[in-house]
Amino acid sequence: MKKNHQTLWHRLGDILVNALGSSLIIPFRCLPPGALAYVSKILGAALFRLIKKYRERVIQNLTLAFGKEKDSKEINRIAKEVFRNLTLTPLESVYAYVNPFERFLLNIEISGEEYLRSALSNQKGIIALGLHLGPFTLVGARLSLQGYRFNLIYNEGNYPRLWKRLGDYQRRLGQNPFPLKPLTSSLKKSLNSLRRNEILYLIADEQQRRGGIPTHFFGQTAFTPTGPAILSLKTGAPIVPMFIVRENAAPKRLIIRPPIQIERTPSLEKDIEALTVKFTEVIEEIVKQYPEQWSWLNRRWKRPKQGFSRSP
Repeated sequence: MKKNHQTLWHRLGDILVNALGSSLIIPFRCLPPGALAYVSKILGAALFRLIKKYRERVIQNLTLAFGKEKDSKEINRIAKEVFRNLTLTPLESVYAYVNPFERFLLNIEISGEEYLRSALSNQKGIIALGLHLGPFTLVGARLSLQGYRFNLIYNEGNYPRLWKRLGDYQRRLGQNPFPLKPLTSSLKKSLNSLRRNEILYLIADEQQRRGGIPTHFFGQTAFTPTGPAILSLKTGAPIVPMFIVRENAAPKRLIIRPPIQIERTPSLEKDIEALTVKFTEVIEEIVKQYPEQWSWLNRRWKRPKQGFSRSP
């Protein structure tokens, strides 16, 4: 009965969120880009005050990561900015898809595009290492406007209507989204995109719910998905970090960093672990640089219920 009750709420939530997205299209076409920052400031402050569960989780995670170097006042300030950025991300996504490209997306500068071009010259595709930082939903949209073929995996979960709408928007911008399940199908599409020398976007900054390998993240043990490492080592596609940062509450730069490399050994298992540890270190470095723009809602240091898993 409880499961059916939750399913009903998820269905209602899917309908309501999808309806909300539809209702925002017309007003978002009239708003100037700067208005989004003002709206997110109000919404973020309200959510910070009203949703105690998530407020406490964000503060707890920030304290675990920065408690030795930042006092409670600074951590509380960062937490408020985190909520503002969390509300700004969906607003920017809707705004980008309903307005002309030159009004919003083309204002995002690209830094490090030479790394992307160099990696693609090897004709093995690219695994774009993503994280829930800044307007991460716009990475593919911006690169697609540059002519790059961009593929991403999404988990529709309990919100199929919402993801269908987002998928339609993404395809209009030249992206190729496909669902995580069934796993055999998503794996096949992932491999095919790399064979076509395209970009495959994988986000790997959350706790692996069904296993993973233990890595150090902000000095604590965090179980990390190995999918990017496995695909990279088996296909030869390099892992290239890429993310968008905000300046003055507006998407400013899409940063592309050099490919993550390790020294290969005869042991695939050891190489998978080494590469996973390496890209986790890169994610931590980025989060330290932009702590207000990362989502601290995930229970990153929670131990998984099941054992380790090496599957993508």
